[in-house]
Amino acid sequence: MTISLFPRRCARGFTLAELMVAMAITVILLTLLVSVTAVALDGWRISRNKVRASRQAKATLEQMSRDFEAMVVRTGSNFEWLHTETDPDNPGPEDNESPNAARILMFSAATDRYDGDVEGKSDKGGDVTGLSYKLLYKDPITDAYEEKFNVFALYRKLVNPDETYEALLEHDPANPKDLDTKFQPYEANLGDSSNFVCENIFELTVVFTVEYTELVGGKLVTKIERIPVIETGGDDAAEIFSFTGNGIKVDGDDGKPFNRGRISSVDLSISVLTDSGIAQLRRGGRNFTGSDLERFLAKNSFQYSKTILLPQP
Repeated sequence: MTISLFPRRCARGFTLAELMVAMAITVILLTLLVSVTAVALDGWRISRNKVRASRQAKATLEQMSRDFEAMVVRTGSNFEWLHTETDPDNPGPEDNESPNAARILMFSAATDRYDGDVEGKSDKGGDVTGLSYKLLYKDPITDAYEEKFNVFALYRKLVNPDETYEALLEHDPANPKDLDTKFQPYEANLGDSSNFVCENIFELTVVFTVEYTELVGGKLVTKIERIPVIETGGDDAAEIFSFTGNGIKVDGDDGKPFNRGRISSVDLSISVLTDSGIAQLRRGGRNFTGSDLERFLAKNSFQYSKTILLPQP
């Protein structure tokens, strides 16, 4: 039998005060960790929204630029090669309708014809495609027109060369149909998700530059006329702009001095809002004006502009 000369010490646990101090320190550390994580997530979300808006604006501008750079026009006939028309029913929310949401109908040697398989197996040799651009106020995800999730979105319908030749190019020069009539069969599915180009558009501007000559003091003088056909931020765009093989017509008036001119270039400008900017507008901040609007756009939008020289017939 062994007898210890030293009494054994009883094991002592944490006191309530020590546990409370440890819990308080843990809560403080967790709060700091959550706060830092939340700030990091907010920063990542803001950066992602800005990158997305910027990419959308750039991609849309480049897509429209390529189409206009390859625009196809011919002279010497009554056939209509370009037609733009302002939407008679202003799309958008009741307190922020877009006054000049128009559509553009045109012909172009689009690089993505035949689903991008140019000179591939599906390429049948055609190079002239029919194109339709239109700004719609709708939900780009569900293809619905429910007010809750609607945004201004741009859609582009491409008609491949073979179908363009059969349905859109003119086969009756004596009694040609206008492009508006010919594109009507494609209007129903223009807003399909497959035709989506860009959403959250705040402003889209398309301005054609027309050059013409006029007799002034016995001399021919070259003049320039700028004609906006889409200007969502204003109300002075042409309601109808048409180019046929015989000249230019604006709002049905063929008595303008520039009617026998040529379209030399087009100026494109697009402003796209970030998702956070759209959310702010949905919360009731639609009535920004003056400096408040400038600050809002500087923080929540990206704008890009470009001038495209058009091919001449």
